[in-house]
Amino acid sequence: MMIFPIWDSVFEHGMMIMKNIFKVFKNLFARIILILICTLMLSGTASAALEITDFFSDYTSSEVTIRASQDHHGKAVFQLLDGTNVVESQEVPFKTSANEEVSKVILWQNKLQKDYYTATVSIFNDTQLHDKKTFQVSYGTIAMPSFHVVDFSPSNKGVQLLLRPFNPSAVDIKIELLDNNDIVYSKTKEDVSLTSNTELKIDWPFLLSNNKNYTVRSKIITHRFPVEPLINTYVAAFTASNDVEILADDVEVDEYGASVTLRGNSQVPFDGFIDLSATNRATKEIKKYRQQVEEILISGKEDTAGVVWKDLKSGTYDISIRAINSDNIALDKYETVLRIPETDVGSVTPATSSTPSLAGSTGLAAIVIVIAILAILRRKRGS
Repeated sequence: MMIFPIWDSVFEHGMMIMKNIFKVFKNLFARIILILICTLMLSGTASAALEITDFFSDYTSSEVTIRASQDHHGKAVFQLLDGTNVVESQEVPFKTSANEEVSKVILWQNKLQKDYYTATVSIFNDTQLHDKKTFQVSYGTIAMPSFHVVDFSPSNKGVQLLLRPFNPSAVDIKIELLDNNDIVYSKTKEDVSLTSNTELKIDWPFLLSNNKNYTVRSKIITHRFPVEPLINTYVAAFTASNDVEILADDVEVDEYGASVTLRGNSQVPFDGFIDLSATNRATKEIKKYRQQVEEILISGKEDTAGVVWKDLKSGTYDISIRAINSDNIALDKYETVLRIPETDVGSVTPATSSTPSLAGSTGLAAIVIVIAILAILRRKRGS
């Protein structure tokens, strides 16, 4: 009769052992699962935190687009390979914000000699490699487009591109303004039909910095259905500077003074003067005048400034007009001749009279009024 209590005791003891074993395995399993989850999260974060979303290269330039899930400071290493030999390598630092994309562009410096190359880009955060992409680059006749670039001319105002097709085709044209390795402006014209000479003009919609070097890249994508499109890039550089012109047809010079209209031809703002000199041909005496241009001029904007002669006696004068910027550099020049007739002795008032000549006062007032009216009209036309 005592056998059942013994078996009950054994059973209870066995159950306690099983519970302890289960508890140990349960804790161990939970730890393993936690470690796996953390490992996956860390590896997922590492792979998704910094990645290349787009990469392109030809024999002229290369471009990479980088996306980050958190803020990053790093570098992109561009390489051009001939087999396993590195033909050229460039490093470009970059900075990204969380969930934003940033693009970096480099221009290849070496002249290519072969038909095929491989371009690579690798992105690093400190010394850790996060992502790497490759792009096959074709050179020479293999990558020749169906058009010829006749003109590609960037300037202070904008850019002009002229294409002459060999065969009819359709292209997308992207114009990019580069500041070192950054794209600061981009404009795309899609599905341009190249059946005859095609010209594209773009004006910069923003201000440029004086004496700064800019690079412009034209990225032309030729549609070749059903195969992949052919992409060709072209680059040209310019240095931004002030540029204004004196409108010759609007220059007014007479015995009372001069009125000069300037037109801006640059996205670098012009804040300057007009300088006038009157040289007497007989006596070689020179009179100089300077007048501030009230408006700050950029591309297409006009303003009129004028001066009234002081102590300019009768005679023949060589008149020189110059547009001067804030650095005292002459940007444009206009010359003409002025003859001031001798004053009629019979009309001169006696020396004892202090009353000014009515004709002289009227003429002076007239030139001032004319200058004012022209200035108002130019501002309205330039606005």
